[in-house]
Amino acid sequence: MAISGSCTEDEGADHVPALSAAAPGADAGSAFEDIPLVDLLVLQDLESQLAQPAVARKFALDYIEIWEQRYLNLTTAIFGQDRATALDAAISLKIGSAMVGGLRLARLAEDIENMIRSGCWDKGQSMLERVSDLGRETVARLRESYLPPGYSAE
Repeated sequence: MAISGSCTEDEGADHVPALSAAAPGADAGSAFEDIPLVDLLVLQDLESQLAQPAVARKFALDYIEIWEQRYLNLTTAIFGQDRATALDAAISLKIGSAMVGGLRLARLAEDIENMIRSGCWDKGQSMLERVSDLGRETVARLRESYLPPGYSAE
């Protein structure tokens, strides 16, 4: 179901608000770029909680393998102004990214979620290129700094 809404001037498509400054546990004065692209401590904590590093690596690999589909789902829903599907895609991106330590992408996904909730579809559309770039960077960093070379779950 498409929901159209107008944004206030402060929320309009021409106004790009600063992303919420801090990552969880970060100083409130931190800039968006100061949020870690990938925080490997998150994955190390997941390994410890599961007591099986292979399961955490498989989770990271699954995240990498579904990145393009996740992005496509978000893009399609935002351009179609499908609120329910767009929220589902943004929340999935936010939670999945946070679980693999992709804190910067998780933060951006939270901002996209807020844009969707406020009905600022133009602003959400204008943020998609940044999501794409940051998603590719996050996936590349996970591959190079977390997964062993040539790793596959088989």
